[in-house]
Amino acid sequence: MTYWETDDNSQIYYELYDRHQTSQTLLLLPGLLGTVGSQWRIFVEHLAPRYRLLLVDLPGHGLSDTADSAFVPDQIVQDIIGLMNHLKIETTHVGGYDMGGYLGLMLHLYEPKRVESIFMHATKFYWSKSSAEGIKEQLEPDSIQLKAPAFADRLALEHGGSRWRSLVRQAADFVSYLAENGLTERSAASAQCPVMVSVGDRDELVPVQEAFRLSRTLPYGSLLVIPRASHPFKTVDGSLLLTAMLNHQQGNWTI
Repeated sequence: MTYWETDDNSQIYYELYDRHQTSQTLLLLPGLLGTVGSQWRIFVEHLAPRYRLLLVDLPGHGLSDTADSAFVPDQIVQDIIGLMNHLKIETTHVGGYDMGGYLGLMLHLYEPKRVESIFMHATKFYWSKSSAEGIKEQLEPDSIQLKAPAFADRLALEHGGSRWRSLVRQAADFVSYLAENGLTERSAASAQCPVMVSVGDRDELVPVQEAFRLSRTLPYGSLLVIPRASHPFKTVDGSLLLTAMLNHQQGNWTI
């Protein structure tokens, strides 16, 4: 297991695959309450021959531990930058699911020259107070335990039985933060790398209309609507997602 220690003594877990000494790096970021093991690792065998792969568990998620610092997107992006510096990664492509795509876009806006392209799937960009409140109501540990025990068991397995409850509360606060301090269309309009906005046609969190709006806001944005897919990562046709990601990062926007 490989870890990198941040300035505040948090331990960030990452996996680096550099089997073929390839020149291009692909950073894969999981979603909120997700892990690299449950979301991105299944693609390693297909992607490793083409890229140096960097998979990262978000702070407090999976095998990453976190100190007492606030769980806010700006700090997470700074941690990602610190890890890239530690590994001497100058530039990277980014693939992000859910909040991972949001963080990938933030990374590009913070350090434009370091991100070559972004593939963001099922990423909710537009957060209002009402939408944030709706998600916060769902992110209540006791309610999850009562109404979705299988989900609670999975969270305990992936993040630790002693901390999944606090992580869920942090995730709720994270969503509220985005509603008040998140990215705006004005900031997104300054992005200067190709960004593919991917969404399932049945996504219950990210309407296709929102994904279309974001793709048109981004100067080099494109839209992919995946059939028969809802928001959970497991509902997406993996081969279709993989093909789209590879085509996008190679500059070919057709599947």
